[in-house]
Amino acid sequence: KQWYQRRVRVMKESKLTNFQQRVIKDSMKGGGTLPTRVNPAHSEDGPSYVKKKKKPMVVQRPSGLKKRETIEQEIAEDDTEPYKPAPSKYNSAKEKERLTDILVFGTDKPLPKPKPQPVVTRPVKDRFDEIQDEINERREFLKEMESLGQAEQYRKQIETEISQYIREMEVIDKKRNAELNKMKEMKETQS
Repeated sequence: KQWYQRRVRVMKESKLTNFQQRVIKDSMKGGGTLPTRVNPAHSEDGPSYVKKKKKPMVVQRPSGLKKRETIEQEIAEDDTEPYKPAPSKYNSAKEKERLTDILVFGTDKPLPKPKPQPVVTRPVKDRFDEIQDEINERREFLKEMESLGQAEQYRKQIETEISQYIREMEVIDKKRNAELNKMKEMKETQS
């Protein structure tokens, strides 16, 4: 027992790591010889007496600016042709049009043109008839408001609009009468 206590005390005094102490205990239990060296970290590093490989030294090339003569000599000795970009078929107007189409329609392919819809020609309504319809609409509106009891609120406005339409109808009537008179005179002079 004394021998064991002495061994524990010696290990503590020698300041061995836990790993080193375990390696020494294992070798003593097996009855073998004590290892000459034990790596202080752990078993994965392998024995401590194996030297690690040194990194090769990198030779640095001289850095800095080249002399003008050196650059001129390199240019003179260089027999390669200077870079010339390939001729392009780039048309900026067409490219702008293509990109505009992509932004507007979401594709640069032309969209199918819509079929022309038949133009429906409505007979031109005479202005005199239009005014007559407007006057009738105003009078109907006024009757509706009277039935609802709110005619006084709209009466002045509606009557003003109706009187304006009547004046416009009178102007149209005068123009038509003048045209009819001219046509009658022309017919009389021709016959």
